[in-house]
Amino acid sequence: MNSQSLIREHYSRVDVQKEIAAFCVGRWVAVHCINEKGELIFRRYFKGKPLAVSGTADLQELLKKMNFQVRTIYASANKYRSVNTVEDVYTPANVVRCTPTWDIDSTLRNWQKTIDVVKQIVAFLESEGVKDSVYVKWSGNGCHVHIHEEAISEKALSRAHPLDLAYATVEYVNINVLPKIYGNINAETVRVENRMDAGRVFTCPLSLHRELDAVCICLKPNDLENFSPEWIKPSNFKHNLAWRNFQKGEADALALKAHEIIGGYPSVSRRKRPKSERLDQLINKWLQKS
Repeated sequence: MNSQSLIREHYSRVDVQKEIAAFCVGRWVAVHCINEKGELIFRRYFKGKPLAVSGTADLQELLKKMNFQVRTIYASANKYRSVNTVEDVYTPANVVRCTPTWDIDSTLRNWQKTIDVVKQIVAFLESEGVKDSVYVKWSGNGCHVHIHEEAISEKALSRAHPLDLAYATVEYVNINVLPKIYGNINAETVRVENRMDAGRVFTCPLSLHRELDAVCICLKPNDLENFSPEWIKPSNFKHNLAWRNFQKGEADALALKAHEIIGGYPSVSRRKRPKSERLDQLINKWLQKS
């Protein structure tokens, strides 16, 4: 099957459309399209408006607008009250939630090492009381580990901006987990990064990868032991619908503790100074254990 046939067949599937649309609701959408020369073009706007999807009808319309040249579909870590204008997606007060996400870069041939790294992050989250709200996306060459954004309650969000809490949560876990991870593997083989920022997008569940003939599938932690690269094949992918599951407030304690120690997202306009003394104590404590 050629690339164009694969794209059209895959995105015409009802189950694929439902999953992508469900993830995109409230998020700023982006796409990689294939132009006439076969080049990938990244797009976040159409006729001056940010791309958005509020249901399968919107997704179908988006695919038609792009003449089914869409290769990969992404959605923002931030969720917004509205995604209608450029001002909406650049106004911090319009952000209502943010999905804490660990970006794990690797290659498909190193998939077993990647899964081992994911397990360590998941185990640490569980030790911090976050279990039911965790899910993993195998995005092509690597993974994203997510905490469902609804696991951070309105009570916690009243104390800090959603992006600040998400950024701090990811950074805090990295500080605790990465010394152990990088003590056992080459950092060039599998790399864990905190890429939380105001414009960050991640591959949507059941989107195709931008280069590989692979589907972005979701897993819950209990799937990790049995995962195989066979699960991401477009012809017969295996995907867990339970990525939607969460426990309200499950991540509150972790997010608020992380924010107290790390501080918020270090943007120029919204910079918060990290609690450096507390941060040094945390790092030293971890290094003594390792």
